[in-house]
Amino acid sequence: MKPNLERIPGKQDRLAEEILARAPRRIEQSFLRSLDPTNALALGRYGARLATLALRQNSVDLLRRSVLATGLARYLASDDDRDFMVALAVPWIVAQQLGEDPAEVFATVGDSLPDGPVARLLQTFGARTDITLEAFGWEVVTTAEGPDFRPAY
Repeated sequence: MKPNLERIPGKQDRLAEEILARAPRRIEQSFLRSLDPTNALALGRYGARLATLALRQNSVDLLRRSVLATGLARYLASDDDRDFMVALAVPWIVAQQLGEDPAEVFATVGDSLPDGPVARLLQTFGARTDITLEAFGWEVVTTAEGPDFRPAY
């Protein structure tokens, strides 16, 4: 299977960036209601792509944006929590590789979201200490452009 940046199209990255640019520092339900549910795919793909870019650029800011985009996508599309956690495993590992505390990164993003299941899951998942790429079905690959991730199956 191809690595994330090759496998996941970035055609809607601009849309996701525009949504994140409009997002207030503390997101309220009214902002979430203003989003079109069809934007979930753009946000989810953008979040997955940003995790790799955060690692390559050693950027905690990109990492936080990755987690936020992934969280907003979860609000818009009612995926299974297990699928959401599989997606969160990569930014959790990236936080660790950047020398950051995943619990702090995920809590910061969770605190910016409305109280509810998504914010709680971000905070709970971030605080876990048993996350490995292997356990969540991922592996790191080396590409000509730098490290990337791909599903291990």
